[in-house]
Amino acid sequence: MDDDLDFWQRLLRDQHGVVTRTQLLARGFTDHGIQAHVDAGRWQRLHEGVYVTYSGPPTAEARRIGALLACRGGAVLSHETAGELHGFVAPDDQRPIHVTVRYGCSAVRLDGVKVHRSRAFAHIGSEGAPPRTNRVHTVLDLAVAAPDAREASRRAHQYALDAGVHPLALERAAELRRPPRHGRAVADAVALLRDGVLSPLEHRYLVDVEQAHGLPIGSRQAPVLVDGVRRYEDIAYDLPGGRAIVRLDGFGGHRDPRTALVDRRRSVAAVLVGVPSVPFGWLEVTTLPCRTAREVEALLRPLGWDEPLALCPRCP
Repeated sequence: MDDDLDFWQRLLRDQHGVVTRTQLLARGFTDHGIQAHVDAGRWQRLHEGVYVTYSGPPTAEARRIGALLACRGGAVLSHETAGELHGFVAPDDQRPIHVTVRYGCSAVRLDGVKVHRSRAFAHIGSEGAPPRTNRVHTVLDLAVAAPDAREASRRAHQYALDAGVHPLALERAAELRRPPRHGRAVADAVALLRDGVLSPLEHRYLVDVEQAHGLPIGSRQAPVLVDGVRRYEDIAYDLPGGRAIVRLDGFGGHRDPRTALVDRRRSVAAVLVGVPSVPFGWLEVTTLPCRTAREVEALLRPLGWDEPLALCPRCP
């Protein structure tokens, strides 16, 4: 009897106080007894056949477990919910719980739950509890769910960086699932990651400054020697007349003295070898990309770049 009690207590602990009707019947409860607990307010009905065994608002953990238990035939947490658990999506109690079930699973309608279906269900899960999609497939889910291709590319790039997903892993996941939506946008994000575009600011510089204005595409993460140590510049333009460097300083780039010192030494090293370098921050790139493009043009003209500067829709 003690073993049965210990098992039941472990079950309640592991499932954050959420149980199914089947589990309750196996424990010895009757349908009448279950309903009596609900009517008395001691328990709450979370979904059809799924109950919370306490009063008060269900916790986020209970809501996740309840959504999984309500999907008969197996399910994993996915999309924003999986991203929250992996730590690269900010928690939000107002958004629905996202779960993914096998493709062909019968329709499931659950309050506060968004149900997705996947043909690759057997390949997208990760180890650990509660069951969830792995990091790379979570990134892919969020990108495919974007409202348009531009947002899909941004999500794939940003979330891959935040989740620590290698571009090759993202490419393989896309090949496995062949997403019908935004496949080209995901491939573009993979290309950016492979080319060393490693931050949202670098992405915006590429799209809004370089590509939008017909500037040459610089080399990303170009190696340079600074005080005998190999460092990396954000963007380097190698032209017939020499090299120019653009350094992108995002928010929080100089929060510690060591980082600030390294950046100052990179600037000194560039000047000493006669390489012009200019810094741009978030404001210049995202709010004033046209002005920034003209300033980069002025930097590159003396080095031999002779193509016309293109006008983007935002240009005067």
